[in-house]
Amino acid sequence: MLKNLSPLLSGALLSALDAMQDGDTLTLVGSGYPEEALTSPIVHLGEDVTTEAAAEAILSVFPLDTADPSPIVFLDLAAEPYEVPDVAFAVNGIASDAELRRIPMTRLDLEPFVALAQRSAVIVRVGSDAPPCAFLFRRGAL
Repeated sequence: MLKNLSPLLSGALLSALDAMQDGDTLTLVGSGYPEEALTSPIVHLGEDVTTEAAAEAILSVFPLDTADPSPIVFLDLAAEPYEVPDVAFAVNGIASDAELRRIPMTRLDLEPFVALAQRSAVIVRVGSDAPPCAFLFRRGAL
């Protein structure tokens, strides 16, 4: 184990993150995400890992894009313009803390989200979430 590195950051995940190029996307999904939509390499973090814990571990080493006005996209299943899932608020706070700046997020419906997610460099899958949630993180330069 490396010092000050989250135990959730396995060798497989660190290798996948290191292989990503600037502008590539990482998709973080819970178990409720449609299986048939997963086309990129998948790193499983475990059934007991929450989306928030995975986001905190990933964003501790993963730089978000500074050129993109919204480097995080989240899957919106609520279909209510003023309703944001608690997990989206939490991930936004984690990202803002990791980047030491406010991180805007964009919401997408299922079809456009899946279209973007299918072009991700890597998919990180975590345990069960209710309601189903998913995020895209766009990588920036170090």
